[in-house]
Amino acid sequence: MSRLSETQAAYDRIVQLLDQEIRKRSGDTKDLDRYRRILDVAFYLLGWGQFEYLVRQEATEFIDGKANAQTVERHAWAFLKQSLKGFPVRRQLDMIFHTNHAVRSRLQKDYSVRNEAAHDYKLPPYAKDISEWLQRLEELVDNF
Repeated sequence: MSRLSETQAAYDRIVQLLDQEIRKRSGDTKDLDRYRRILDVAFYLLGWGQFEYLVRQEATEFIDGKANAQTVERHAWAFLKQSLKGFPVRRQLDMIFHTNHAVRSRLQKDYSVRNEAAHDYKLPPYAKDISEWLQRLEELVDNF
């Protein structure tokens, strides 16, 4: 279990409190609806940040294992290990999910949408239920 589960629990609790506040108000709730959208984007990006960290850790472990193997390819893996910091997350995802093309393809699309959220503060339509989306990320981490 990763911090993604804790993030999901925190998100669920904050949404619950926000929903309670919306129900208490008898008038205009535009400001609270706006806060909810901001909260969704913030937790979406937080989830991605935590996922990227876990991807980097997994890629490092994967490369370490290959670089320490007693094969001729270990030299190539050792070279890659030296330049891993500059290695894009998308390429690290390729290494981790190289046998699962469906997951890798979905993550490729998701990562492009993630960039839009980070730069344009736009929540993707498929991530309307952030709690469920965080759970899916946790499941991916469990399959590393």
